[in-house]
Amino acid sequence: MSKKITIVAATKLELMPIFEQFKPTPSDFIGLHIANEHLHILITGMGMMNTAAHLSLYTQQFERDFYIDAGICGAFNRELNIGEVVQISSETYGDFGVENDEEFQDFFDLGFIDAKQDAFQYGLCAPIQSEILQHIKLKKASSITVNKVHGNAKTIQIIQEKYKADTENMEGLAFYYVMKLVQKPSIEIRAISNYVEKRNKDNWDIKTAVANLNHAILELISF
Repeated sequence: MSKKITIVAATKLELMPIFEQFKPTPSDFIGLHIANEHLHILITGMGMMNTAAHLSLYTQQFERDFYIDAGICGAFNRELNIGEVVQISSETYGDFGVENDEEFQDFFDLGFIDAKQDAFQYGLCAPIQSEILQHIKLKKASSITVNKVHGNAKTIQIIQEKYKADTENMEGLAFYYVMKLVQKPSIEIRAISNYVEKRNKDNWDIKTAVANLNHAILELISF
């Protein structure tokens, strides 16, 4: 690993195997753990606001070559297996708008955001390309970023029909947006911990998802 890489995650739990292997040292910068000059780990806290705020401040203080956003997620797409690790190829809002009875309209639909001028390019925020991405062989998946995890059958159906996303998470859009603002190459990878359905944690497998996620991270940083 010759490049300066930063792994970004919402929680330490999702990167526990990485922490156990590298034993990074906490720094004065909140949430930052330093393994060595080439590997930083930034724990932002959950949600878009935490991710955007902490990551924006971090990028202004540290010069890095590549960023990896890593975490677990839920899958709408039942062709994805529990525990499978995917590369998130695009992110958009999943709950940024208004409810009109049983219809959900986002702010692009309502005309409050100009799709041609918006940085998300009509809601889609994708990674800046780099030669590093050529080494990644993970299956690609689309995602929505949400402030609440979906667990209502009717709401799930509405969101699936509207966005046709493969997965959902709570930080990815903020990560890609900051990366676009600072023009840094990056990738978001997610391990499927559950399917998006009426909440039933008996069907979740966080342990396998975390193990597979961290294995994928180790492969990424070893090129």
